[in-house]
Amino acid sequence: MDALMVEIDGRRLHIEPGSPGAWWLTELEGFYDSPGTRFDENLIPGEDGAFDPSEILLEPRRVVVRGFCEASSGAWADRVVRPWLASLVKKKDLGFRAFVGGQWLSLRNAKIRGQIKVRDLDETFTEFEIPIWAADPRKFGPKARIEMDAAIEPSGGLQFPLVDGAVSFGTSGGVLFPGVFVIHNQGTADLVPERFTVRGPIPRFAITSESSVIEYDAAIGRGQELTITPYAGGRAHLAGADVSHNLLRADWVPIRPGETRGYLFSPEDPQPGSQLAIDYSEGAWL
Repeated sequence: MDALMVEIDGRRLHIEPGSPGAWWLTELEGFYDSPGTRFDENLIPGEDGAFDPSEILLEPRRVVVRGFCEASSGAWADRVVRPWLASLVKKKDLGFRAFVGGQWLSLRNAKIRGQIKVRDLDETFTEFEIPIWAADPRKFGPKARIEMDAAIEPSGGLQFPLVDGAVSFGTSGGVLFPGVFVIHNQGTADLVPERFTVRGPIPRFAITSESSVIEYDAAIGRGQELTITPYAGGRAHLAGADVSHNLLRADWVPIRPGETRGYLFSPEDPQPGSQLAIDYSEGAWL
């Protein structure tokens, strides 16, 4: 097994047995296998067989974690070990990740699929099996964020703000020019940014990448935050309300493996204090 440790719901399981109270990982099944394929078959008229599928799709990823815990006492096992395992059943996101090849890789929105099996070998020794399902078969690298100001604020007349002798157009890496940022996918599977967050005041804006456009046609008030995600083709939320009807276009173009994609943020009449934040993973793998 290549994984050095696994994390589920904030609890780490190590492959090397430790002191009583530690959680040990003995098997990680399905994490390294490729996801299964599925496609619709089109039968060849009057002949045996079928045409080649127009598209090959991937099934969800299924992972099984097996391990055990030696409690410091029977009371600790009753109070912590078994209740924690049972509590995982209805969580909508287990926060599952494995430390592989020197970095953490996570499964997005991983959930329990099936029954968690618990076997008490004695009063303090508990063996368990956790079946995990993730609708998205990809594995994602560490989360990253790019932040940039929508308005370039002059400093001292027409001078741009300077940082270490260079013109500063944003508050973190990934920003190349005013309104321009890039995202690199260092993995082996397609990657889509997880979330764009726009802080007002901004009357309306667009985010363009080549011929693809995400366009929002409504005002965002001062201090308000609009979040746009690729869920269901593109959803927008403002102050807890679904405002997806204000999206004129929502083209979420995947970033191919090893590709760097550039984006242009075009706000209309941005004011000081208006910002864009981009949340994404530093790569996706199959």
